[in-house]
Amino acid sequence: MTPQQISCIQTSFQTVAAIGRPFSQIFYLQLTERSPELTAQLNCPADHKGRKLLALLGTAVRSLHNLDGLDVVISSLGRRYTKQGLNQQHYTDISRALLDTLEAALGDEFTGDIAAAWTALSVRLLATLRDSTSQNALEHCPWGKEVPMALVVTH
Repeated sequence: MTPQQISCIQTSFQTVAAIGRPFSQIFYLQLTERSPELTAQLNCPADHKGRKLLALLGTAVRSLHNLDGLDVVISSLGRRYTKQGLNQQHYTDISRALLDTLEAALGDEFTGDIAAAWTALSVRLLATLRDSTSQNALEHCPWGKEVPMALVVTH
């Protein structure tokens, strides 16, 4: 991703984070409309789902300067989702629901460079999720559920 795309995403994510819970509600509504069979797998309190979604997006946005580290985390998530029964079409639906929700949340701001930047990130995340279905284990995260060192950003 280019520095301009990273800046666009990080700036616009501030709006998403400020919206918070309504953003996650719209996302899950969009997702379950596309993939109704996921409703059972998403059966946990809405606040919990919303916090997890915003935390994941926040991690992705903060990790844009370390895409290799982000790929490790997304690959791990993809393998876990695959074990839970999600498939390639579900990943496509997740990606589309995210972009549609961003468009709804950001309104007129979701045009031009900002839309292109989020689309580029979504395409990358989608490709990483899809590739993860053929991988068996994390390459360098043997310590379990801790944050991989690949995501530690130093300035």
